[in-house]
Amino acid sequence: MAYEDLEAARAQYEAIRALIIHHAGGWHDEVVLRKLDFACAMAAVAVPDRQCKVHVGAIEDYCRQLYSPTAHLRWARARTSGADYLRLQILRELDAFHARLGEIEALRDGGAQRGAADRDRPGK
Repeated sequence: MAYEDLEAARAQYEAIRALIIHHAGGWHDEVVLRKLDFACAMAAVAVPDRQCKVHVGAIEDYCRQLYSPTAHLRWARARTSGADYLRLQILRELDAFHARLGEIEALRDGGAQRGAADRDRPGK
């Protein structure tokens, strides 16, 4: 079953993912940051779920650091730049957000199926 709010959230997931993949970060990029802020805001309001909001909040925080002049530097690891590390963290949070959308859909579908089964039972 298709749910408009989940589809809207998935569209923002795709938009954020594409921006992160195509814009490496590691410097101040106001244009990309504004696009990400908008997509994150739209994703957060699309589905009123606490776990989704936590993931989107983490994504926003990582994005601000990734597209800042210097904040990304503190995330550098021995063999990984801070920008690459942050991009991986953002993609990890995006995957968790996407998985949560799947969980919500499964819960809704399960509830709809139980409701239909209850209506089909004799005496109901």
